[in-house]
Amino acid sequence: MKTICVFSDSHGDSENMIRAVRAEDPDLVIHLGDGEGDLYRLERTFPDLPLEHIRGNCDWRSAAPRCLRTTVAGRRIFAVHGHEHEVKRDPSLRKLLYAALEDDARIVLFGHTHTPVVRRELGMDIMNPGSIGTGAAPTYGVIRIDGGRVTMELRRV
Repeated sequence: MKTICVFSDSHGDSENMIRAVRAEDPDLVIHLGDGEGDLYRLERTFPDLPLEHIRGNCDWRSAAPRCLRTTVAGRRIFAVHGHEHEVKRDPSLRKLLYAALEDDARIVLFGHTHTPVVRRELGMDIMNPGSIGTGAAPTYGVIRIDGGRVTMELRRV
């Protein structure tokens, strides 16, 4: 079984991510943007933990990619921040889902809206972990891939 912690929109708060990683003991962390600078502390605290990240609309000088395409435990993952896929304007996520389908993804991850979402559509598991940053209710996502089975959960810090 593989466990993935999914963070987005940390906006200056690395402490919430550190607490979540300690609680979940994941095999991989994926950060969906808007907080690239927060990842340095996470990397120093967990130097052996694999970490993937993409840039968000607030990561102005980032050299990180805009999109992550990877495969974990046989499941194709398509991850973006979401601003370029109009996720705030279109709750149907049409542009995002079409891009993920073209990539043959089975797991779709996005951030930007700060609103947690877990749903299944068009044969894909879709997640927005919300915002792990400081706020009234910081949230993150946990994905478990066990054999061919994918489970997704939203958690509060």
